[in-house]
Amino acid sequence: MQRKSCQVMIKPTGSVCNLDCKYCFYLEKEMLYPDRKNHYKMTEETLALFVQQHIAAQDVDEVIFAWQGGEPTLMGLPFYRQAVALQQRYANGKAIVNTFQTNGILIDDEWARFFRAHDFLVGISIDGDAALPRRMAGNSRRATYPS
Repeated sequence: MQRKSCQVMIKPTGSVCNLDCKYCFYLEKEMLYPDRKNHYKMTEETLALFVQQHIAAQDVDEVIFAWQGGEPTLMGLPFYRQAVALQQRYANGKAIVNTFQTNGILIDDEWARFFRAHDFLVGISIDGDAALPRRMAGNSRRATYPS
């Protein structure tokens, strides 16, 4: 009998991002939540319930947490430190894998040390040469990497 698992993308910031790129398909979804700038973050209570239930629901030895957005770094490092602590608390012998997709703008040495310490697989979205992301970044006009 095949063991069951469920892959879930976690978007703790919903569609909120620090770039506002013109081509982003999440822009339309932002309009569904007009007060999103004040109430977009996943609560600690929701995080705790999700981590516990996601691990418990997996009938496999390895449980994957795929953090995406919007921009997941907008939650701040304390949120992910809490997530890892909860994962360790509820792992029940299962291996935990964290993946993290980001535009990279807020990644600094502290983030990098955290990712390394907890073996996060990090993907950084880079769209074309340095000039293209700056042109496509909408109102923010910020590139995802320096020119």
